[in-house]
Amino acid sequence: MAWLRLLIAVVLLPILAASGLAQQPGEAARVALVIANEAYPEAPIGGAAQQGRVVAQVLSAGGFDVVAVENADRNALRQAIATFAGKLRRGAQVVVFYSGHAIQRRNRNFLLSTQNGAGGAVDLDEIVDPLIVSRPASALLFVDAGRENPWQGKAKGLLPLEPMEGIAVLFPAAPGKTLPGGPDRAVEAWLKAIRTPGLEMVLALKQVRDTVSRKTRRRQQIWLSAEPPKGLVVTPVFQPVAIAQGSRAVIPPPQTPGATQDAAYDLAFWESIRDSRNAAEYRAYLDAFPTGRFASLARAREQEYRGGPAAPASAAVAVVTPPASPQPAGAPPRDCAGCPELVAIPAGSFQMGSNDLYQFEKPVHPVNIRGFYLGAREVTFEEWDLCIDQGGCNYRPDDRGLGRGKRPVTDIHWNDANAYLAWLSARTGKLYRLPTESEWEYAARAGTTTIYPWGQVLVKERANCLGCNDRKRGNTVPAGQFPPNAFGLYDIAGNAAEWVADCWSESYRSAPRDGSAYTVANCRERVLRGGSFNNDPRYLRSAARFKYEADVRFYTNGFRVARDR
Repeated sequence: MAWLRLLIAVVLLPILAASGLAQQPGEAARVALVIANEAYPEAPIGGAAQQGRVVAQVLSAGGFDVVAVENADRNALRQAIATFAGKLRRGAQVVVFYSGHAIQRRNRNFLLSTQNGAGGAVDLDEIVDPLIVSRPASALLFVDAGRENPWQGKAKGLLPLEPMEGIAVLFPAAPGKTLPGGPDRAVEAWLKAIRTPGLEMVLALKQVRDTVSRKTRRRQQIWLSAEPPKGLVVTPVFQPVAIAQGSRAVIPPPQTPGATQDAAYDLAFWESIRDSRNAAEYRAYLDAFPTGRFASLARAREQEYRGGPAAPASAAVAVVTPPASPQPAGAPPRDCAGCPELVAIPAGSFQMGSNDLYQFEKPVHPVNIRGFYLGAREVTFEEWDLCIDQGGCNYRPDDRGLGRGKRPVTDIHWNDANAYLAWLSARTGKLYRLPTESEWEYAARAGTTTIYPWGQVLVKERANCLGCNDRKRGNTVPAGQFPPNAFGLYDIAGNAAEWVADCWSESYRSAPRDGSAYTVANCRERVLRGGSFNNDPRYLRSAARFKYEADVRFYTNGFRVARDR
């Protein structure tokens, strides 16, 4: 078929060039086509249309110019394809998603419209050929069509497509095969992957293959014609998106923990739910740690929030350790050798948020803060590696070949951070935690009411970010290179984005006013603060906030420690 492709290119290229399809490199168009057909009279597909709408929404949120059609007959299908082809440009980033029935006939693949089954078929090449001619920088064609159907005859599944420059083709089943019984896991896994901010399609598809294979016990195997060229990212970094996937709001216990590690996970689990008003979360803790350190308190709160009497504690349940007495401001800045340096943050009140830019930063509201300790710097690779060496952490983050040492640890998700805090708590006997969002902003402002911790306007060489320096660094720098704020906190703006304890909220209307964390049941997304080396200055504002999924690692995300005084 390669000769046919070449012939098509020779014939079509002058025509398409005249219409503006073949443009100069440098234009970074983002174009998508989404087709979702489910209303087949003889073989309907439940949920295909809804999946198509979700795909279109995610692509649109990622900046793609989306052509979408649903339950299309042959004419509508061809019209959508023609509209899509007219938007293609040389060097574009392209995603095509088709969900519906398809068949192979006469050594070709056909997509089935909802019109008369095979009689309303459209050749898949009507999509592929304009793609080839346009010479995209990177393109993915996802053909979700491996289902049994009444029109396929003896030929099962689809024919493979040969590798094409800049274009990858994905089938949810191997060529010549149909999907096994049970749900098709491919679209679900793909949506989860492409919603991950900054994740390149190459890595996204690897995740899809691994996830589908694992969840189906290898019964469903993704087929890919070739890896898409690098550079295709659906969801940009830190773009607000609603990532609809199950994630853990608490850290599960390890499968075979030692005594110290088991206590650490007990503590981390409790820390993640201690401000919750959801009885189910306390039940989850009791199921994981029926004789845990906080079991008595968990039982009491479970009953309280269910409105019933407290169940009697088992004789084997440990008594909750009372909180330590407050430490003076002049206490040693470190609790142990290798522990993060701490800064005593004084008690006070402030106006949190901003009414200037985004709805999720509104409304400005008063918050009272109790005194607490906060890490003077973001946790470093050096400090994290000590946790690995002592068995408290089991994940070694990627340093991107730039060295570890004093750079802030990144490539850390929310649960990783809590594992480190649990190990630190077990090591020192002090209850370490993530700062709450209000504690973080209070500490970042350090008594100021300005846009940035240092004033109203951006000042060069006050932070590591895109636009903060005369040269683009493209990565973190060793912690503490820039001047601290008035509380003595380094890199509170820029360098690494910092996890905090709170669940994401679309506004502050329900936010606590006492400095505690905002939590909800089944919290999927957590808040990040401070911006990173890869963000522009608006993310460095004291009021700026953004979100990320709790169990997703990313190369800009780190954290700093907090503990009560």
